[in-house]
Amino acid sequence: MGRRRSASAPKPLVKAVRLRLQGSRGPLLAIGPGLEEAIFHSAEILSEGATRRDAEGEVYFGSTMISAPLARLLCGQGGRLDPQQQQALQRAAEGSPRLRLRAMRLACAEASRRITDRGLGTALCEIQVRLDAEQLHIDVDLELPLGVLSASRQS
Repeated sequence: MGRRRSASAPKPLVKAVRLRLQGSRGPLLAIGPGLEEAIFHSAEILSEGATRRDAEGEVYFGSTMISAPLARLLCGQGGRLDPQQQQALQRAAEGSPRLRLRAMRLACAEASRRITDRGLGTALCEIQVRLDAEQLHIDVDLELPLGVLSASRQS
């Protein structure tokens, strides 16, 4: 049987892994948890938004821009990518459900910090991923109806 840790015992140490864009089997095809964590840990986050009234009621419209510097993400690459590596990273970021979900959750958290007096409805999001020579950019446009109760809360 395995040993049980007490609630106050510290977690065991984890092995640090150097993040690399290109491995021994070619360009990166997926973004793993380590690279995802590095992206959001090193990112600069800028959010803005406002509420508007439409025919359905009040709606919050917001935008969150997440910019992660490549120099911090690319250990052993010198912070620069050749065109093939740029395309591989952009495709991997665009196709990563984990990255997109985390960006959406971050944008929703930003909205909930701004709107504290009303309930938030179901978010509609549009997420775009861009890559330039120095940064990975994830842009989240968010639309949230305000003061909406779910069907389970209405009964």
